[in-house]
Amino acid sequence: MYTTLDEWEILQAVVQTGGFAPAAERLARSQSTISYAIARLQHRLGIKLFEIKGRKAHLTEVGRVLLADAEPHLAGFHQLEQRARSLASGGESEVRLSVDSIFPNHRLFAALAEFARQFPHARPKLRQCTFLSADSEFSAHNTQLCVTGLMSRELSVKPILEITMLAVARRDHPLHALRKKVTAIDLIQHMLVIIEGGTAGATKRQPRSPAQRFLAVSTIEAAIDAVRSGLCFGWLPRYRIQPCLEDGELLPLRMMVGLTREVRLSVVCKDSCSSNRELNALADLLGANRGVEVM
Repeated sequence: MYTTLDEWEILQAVVQTGGFAPAAERLARSQSTISYAIARLQHRLGIKLFEIKGRKAHLTEVGRVLLADAEPHLAGFHQLEQRARSLASGGESEVRLSVDSIFPNHRLFAALAEFARQFPHARPKLRQCTFLSADSEFSAHNTQLCVTGLMSRELSVKPILEITMLAVARRDHPLHALRKKVTAIDLIQHMLVIIEGGTAGATKRQPRSPAQRFLAVSTIEAAIDAVRSGLCFGWLPRYRIQPCLEDGELLPLRMMVGLTREVRLSVVCKDSCSSNRELNALADLLGANRGVEVM
């Protein structure tokens, strides 16, 4: 004889509420129905799930083990029901998100973790790249929500973060040996690392002088490693290189002008999705309603 999902849910309710009567109240059933379901479950399993101590029924050790095994399956079934209800009401099963890789990962994944908690039926799909264009992401990758530093024609644009790019070089780099403020002429004598990226075939790069020698890399991590090697100098996200600054491995250049550059990131929502509850919640978690923060 097979047990039923309903019987296991009733067992869980009895344990969580502390008795047959409160379980009946929670499940909107009669107490006799609860008692019968527990008796039937015990009979089908061929074991005793409860023992009476005083006036209260307590789970046996075997009952505790079996309920612990059953609870993940009950949670999974409830999640499946919730997802089905969401899909039936037009909710999205997949949320497609494109994020410029300069956006801090710890903030990104904290937002996605909270989003998963609030909307367990939704399945985020993340794409990361440098110099994302919202227009290209929407058309080429069917993205619904984009975090980008490039201007967009889309109406629903909310600035969320301003990231400081700091001009640095390794502590033994020749630019640090100059006994004066570093000028554009000085920079031309040395190699610059620049980050390049883009979408839909349009390559975008960090700004540079036309005469500047440079090494182009496609990731922020590669740019940091290039500067740490001593090969290049470059403007790097200050929050990413903070440990290197603190231990003295990298030092800010003594620039005449232009020591820092600012990159402003915004959340851009596709017009057709502006009323979607899940997308609005994710945009808020990424910072859409907190104003512009500086890093």
